[in-house]
Amino acid sequence: MHVDQTRPADPVSETDAALLAFVAGRSVPCPRCAHDLRDLRSAHCPECGEPLILKVGTPRARFGWLLVAMAPGCFSGLAAVFVLVPVSVALYQGLALGRSIPWPVVLVDLFGFASAATVWLMYRERHRLMARSVRRQVVFASAVWGGHVLALLIFLFSVWYWR
Repeated sequence: MHVDQTRPADPVSETDAALLAFVAGRSVPCPRCAHDLRDLRSAHCPECGEPLILKVGTPRARFGWLLVAMAPGCFSGLAAVFVLVPVSVALYQGLALGRSIPWPVVLVDLFGFASAATVWLMYRERHRLMARSVRRQVVFASAVWGGHVLALLIFLFSVWYWR
């Protein structure tokens, strides 16, 4: 689809004017079709018709430490979903038959769901977390991992002690 650039220009908004000033005399590819947008007259690609916007951003968003911090919570949450059925059966049998309830397993399952909830919070606050220095992101991710390793050790000890 070729858009005719000889037609009269539509009224230009302030943001469109900034875009047109940016591409004036500068080779910039269309984000959809890679057509050269040099000396554009409207805020649409003349080749594919894509509406164009000018924005400031980073070409490389650094999600690495955020993903490292979210990984144990994702795993814990997924494990909690799979462990929910046996925990529910054990709770039902324990209450119905007067048996002791495996509290360490119940608590670790609750920890898994709480951990999954913190992943959601990290995702919601991802911009604030990523705005921190790399050093603070490493400390944050290390603390999250440390908390999960500590919870695992407590769980293993409590299962051993429970027997």
